[in-house]
Parts: sequence; C-alpha cells; structure tokens
Amino acid sequence: MIYTLPPLPYASDALEPRMSKETIEYHYGKHLQTYIDNLNNLIPGTIYENMELDEIVMTAEGPIFNNAAQVMNHMFFFNTLSPKRKNIPQELKEHLVRDFGSIETFKEQFKQAAVSLFGSGWVWLAQDSGGKLHIIPESNAGNPMRDGYKPLMVIDVWEHAYYIDYRNRRAAFVDICWDLTDWEVVLIRMLQPPVDRITQTVLIGQTTREGLTDAITDAIMEDEKDMRSYVCVTCGWIYDPAEGDPENGVPAGTPFNELPDDWTCPACGVGKEYFEPAAR
Repeated sequence: MIYTLPPLPYASDALEPRMSKETIEYHYGKHLQTYIDNLNNLIPGTIYENMELDEIVMTAEGPIFNNAAQVMNHMFFFNTLSPKRKNIPQELKEHLVRDFGSIETFKEQFKQAAVSLFGSGWVWLAQDSGGKLHIIPESNAGNPMRDGYKPLMVIDVWEHAYYIDYRNRRAAFVDICWDLTDWEVVLIRMLQPPVDRITQTVLIGQTTREGLTDAITDAIMEDEKDMRSYVCVTCGWIYDPAEGDPENGVPAGTPFNELPDDWTCPACGVGKEYFEPAAR
C-alpha cells in the first residue's frame, strides 16, 4: 500500500491571516509529505506493508510508528480546522461542561496543557470507552489511540507548526487553533461508534502499488476521457482540457488524466496530485 497526500478541504490561503498560506504550504505540503515519503520507504517487505494506517499506529514501534503516527496526527489536525468559525454544538458543549465544569475551564486546561508540554508533541481531546472526555498531552508522535482512547481533536505543538507565523509564541498559536477548530467535526467524531475507523478514507488517500486512488479510478471509469476541468487546491489555477497548456507542451483537447507525470501547475509548480475536479 502506498500512502499519498490528499488535497485539503480548503484552499491554502483560506485560514489567513490566522494561519498563513506559507505555513500551510510548508507544514502540510512539505513537512507532512516527508513523513508520508518516509513511511512509504519504510514499510515495503515488512508486516506493515498492507496494513491500514491506524493498524500501523497501534502496533508498530520505532521509525515506522513515528512516521505513521505523524502522518495520522497531522491529517487529523488539518482536517479539524475550518476557515469559518464554528460554535460548539450543544451536544458537545454538554459533554464538555459535564467533564470539565465549563467551556471556559476546558479551554483554560487545554491551553495550559498545550503551552506547558515540554519539547515537541500534540495535545488531544479524547474520549474513553465510558464516554468521558479527557485532555491528553502526548510527546513527539504520541497518539491516545494507543491507550484505548478515541481522538476527537488535536493541536500540533511542534515548533514547525507555528514558527513561521508566531515565532516562539506557542500560546498565541493555541488561541488561533481554538478559533479555527471545526467543532461540528469534533462532535461527529465523538458520536461515531468506537469500532468505527476515523482515520482512513476521509483523512488520507491511499493507493495500491498497481493503481490510482479509488476516487480517480472511479472518475476515469465514469468518463474515460475525463474532460472535466481541474483546479489546483494550492493556488486556484484551473486546468481546462479544452484549452490544454500549450506553453508547457500540452495541446488543447488533452484530458487531465493524460497529462504527463511530470507536468506541474503553471502558476505555483505543484504536481498533479494537488488538483481536484473543479465545481461544475
């Protein structure tokens, strides 16, 4: 199994000014990609080669665990953020008040855990098997799944997560993450059955060594020529098959799925994997 970096559900500049486009491009586009590349290089020929990501995180140790967990943690973090501020839904609010006393107390305790975590790591809101909510700091690549908890939200407190925008002001970064959190997503995760996998098809793209992602395969089967327009999720540039990209040797009438493997976005230089079908 090969792991790939899927597009985010928002544009790279959508979180500005609280989280810059530069941070997204480096943290998500480059830093996370390195973990994915490392994982793909480490698992061939091992028992983890065909495991799902959550299975690797639950069972591996050493470099394979570190890279798999960092892939999972980062995808979980970025998919918890939203450009639109979301209020905490009433059902989630009731659980937070029940377990922490008040929303303000929860916020204070979460921020304190994030600011005081020594070195690098993650601070999670997680749910135990009895339904109780907990704030769990984890060092380095730690994930509370390993201790039987269900992750609901997380803030990345590795320095690379905030240094471009906030330098050494971790507390300021934690505050903006609070404002960017999609609490509706957190509620959905809380309501999912414990046995439900919360990390796979929604959070990370996967391919086999022989094929493309299922989503792309389905699209090609639906329309062999795939004459849809595709938009770059990094910069918003649109590839229109009817026009092609003549300046880069792609003639008009070239379907997106027939573009050369080394073709890149003329506007920002990212590869084809950063494109998705444009809204009709």
